[in-house]
Amino acid sequence: MERAELVGDRAFIERFVAKLKESLAIDLLALAHVEDDIDAALGEHAPTANEITPLSLRLRSAVAQLVDLVMQETNGRPQGAVAAAVLRSCRALEEALPTEGDEALGHLRRVALATQDILDQDVISEDVLDRAARLGGEAR
Repeated sequence: MERAELVGDRAFIERFVAKLKESLAIDLLALAHVEDDIDAALGEHAPTANEITPLSLRLRSAVAQLVDLVMQETNGRPQGAVAAAVLRSCRALEEALPTEGDEALGHLRRVALATQDILDQDVISEDVLDRAARLGGEAR
């Protein structure tokens, strides 16, 4: 990847994170249930049509918060696999939220995979997720 591309991606991520911080859609409950929601989205049994949109909204909120946390932890300069995971997450969040059918299920799964990808980078402390679970009313 050329340096110009990295600079462009960093600017994109910074703008995206700034917009996320302004969003009212971000909530603690989504972060508290993130692992259960990933399992529901990617598990053996596909979610029902009525479950797809609420799951998508919660996962979109959770991955937005996770991207923000990663950016804080890396001082706004994620590198390597972490930067790639952040970019994939941002791109998944840029997609419009489909309301039905295979497109909605595909979107849900892309967001769930992006969320899992961010968590797999081990940049965010387990303590953060534990605190979110406690504040969100769930014990981890």
